Amino acid sequence: MINKVLFWLSAHVGCFALNLLKSEMIPYFKVSYMSLFFRPLQKTKLIFALALFSFFIQPILVKADWRKDIGVFRIGILTDETSAESLDKLAPFKLALSEALDLEVDFFRSKSTVTLIDALASDRIEYAIFSSSAYALAFVACECVEPIAIPRSRDSTDGYHAILVAAPDGPQRLESIIGQKIGILSDNSVMGKDFAKYVLGQQGVILGDETTPFVKKDKAENMLKAFANGEIKTMIGWSSMTGDPSAGYSRGNLRQLVNLFGANVGNYKILWKSNQIPNRPHIVRKKLHGEAKQILRDTLRAMNEKDPIAYDAIEPVYGGGFVAG
Repeated sequence: MINKVLFWLSAHVGCFALNLLKSEMIPYFKVSYMSLFFRPLQKTKLIFALALFSFFIQPILVKADWRKDIGVFRIGILTDETSAESLDKLAPFKLALSEALDLEVDFFRSKSTVTLIDALASDRIEYAIFSSSAYALAFVACECVEPIAIPRSRDSTDGYHAILVAAPDGPQRLESIIGQKIGILSDNSVMGKDFAKYVLGQQGVILGDETTPFVKKDKAENMLKAFANGEIKTMIGWSSMTGDPSAGYSRGNLRQLVNLFGANVGNYKILWKSNQIPNRPHIVRKKLHGEAKQILRDTLRAMNEKDPIAYDAIEPVYGGGFVAG
């Protein structure tokens, strides 16, 4: 149907160009020497008609093409859920993007980051919501993705730092942690122990071996408790590193030590902190059409203010709205 409409528009613009050349002005150029001026006039009108075609019709053709090429705009999400009901809570976000893009939107669910990266690389999905580590992996794997937006926390930060922190009676220098047990909050967080192990290993500080082993509790809260009461002397955690230091900053494990256990975090020493790690980025295929990218950027940046239900549906944890990726 779209092609028929575009053909109709193209035909009518073509007729418009011909009609300009047969305008009512022609009878007035009866004197032969006036024909010297008439030919340039015809040429000018033709150029004008073609310019109109380029200005009005060509953008419509481009607009139609990328939507037709996509067909259904698919968003990849990492989840273990398989029921249709599990997607109901995401419906407001789906509707918001569908209306903005003027396309049908659907979700592509996967339990595996690798599967989502493959889906992006093979053009089976256009958009995905990744952790920072998953985005880094995708970029290294194919360089076929780019961040479109990053959610902010309510404290207006759009990222956090991995930290290695020592208890008041723990080691006071990074080199002194060798031989200590290093507390970790989770085995599954790539940007926790694995990231710290890699970065510090590049500096010659080896973690996670028999000499300086990682230890964990059954729950993250129990590890924080063990750290607060001095059972564990060093711990890998995270912090916004923004806000009041005496309150444990605005977010993170130091803040939890204050809120849960009344710790005086001024006595704790941060032995190492990473560069800022962004909150989970929303990413798109690098080859996605520029107009589609711009629509997504504009829609996401305005979503928290204009459509907070849609925003909360997709970002219930980070309540500060999106910023550009």
